Amino acid sequence: MRQLLELAAPSGMTPDTAAPRTVLDVLGGDGTIARAVHDNAPDLRDRVHILTGDLSGDMVEQALSQGLAAIRQAADHLFLADGTMDAALLAYGTHHIAPQDRLDAVTEALRVVKDGGHVVLHDFDDTSPMARFFTDIVHPHTTAGHDYRHFSRGPLAELFAEAGTPARVVDLYDPLVVRGTTQEEARRRMCAYVADMYGVGAFFATLGGTDARWQLLEQYFQHETYLATLPEKTDFTPGPVVYRSEDAFIAEIPRAAIVAVAHKPPT
Repeated sequence: MRQLLELAAPSGMTPDTAAPRTVLDVLGGDGTIARAVHDNAPDLRDRVHILTGDLSGDMVEQALSQGLAAIRQAADHLFLADGTMDAALLAYGTHHIAPQDRLDAVTEALRVVKDGGHVVLHDFDDTSPMARFFTDIVHPHTTAGHDYRHFSRGPLAELFAEAGTPARVVDLYDPLVVRGTTQEEARRRMCAYVADMYGVGAFFATLGGTDARWQLLEQYFQHETYLATLPEKTDFTPGPVVYRSEDAFIAEIPRAAIVAVAHKPPT
């Protein structure tokens, strides 16, 4: 999340910034990114202000109940006035926007951002291990399913070009990281976290113990083949791993995201 905010509001990340940067989190849900900044990034609290947006009234109510600034609005029809935000972020669920509405969502994000500001769109490439995990595991094993089309590098760049503001597409390492006091606890907690995060707890329960669940994660989050296809070499961790760090064991599940970064030119 810090990496995404650095792309969205680079001037807001430096200690000597005179005024805080206001970032619209277009798909903010109940305020996950805003809470992350408040709870885990004290160095950013006074420099980056997050306005959480979401189409769900329940999500917005939850954000407001936690004292977060929030607004109910659709990604493709924002209520904000032109040029009122320093940056806009579309992340963690962007593929939920229907393909026919994506141009409108990008156009709206660019509209509400000030001249010189940034729009950042994060998703997982439709050829990536993450997209395959959604298709093979999440979609058939959750109540509501997950039949959404992910983005891909070329069409993502074309989307911003059509909206009138070109974007560069970069690869971003976006891992899941869980701590444990032992190697076994770290693996077990990671399996539980993935099961809960993606709503596949009932399916994971059919797999048996931690070893079988971890093997599934190793199968679906192996990135070596995908990383070899990227336009530039990366140092991303290629597969699930557990390692020792000071007094804890760290379980790390790699995720490689594609991120479009558009800079709205001054008029």
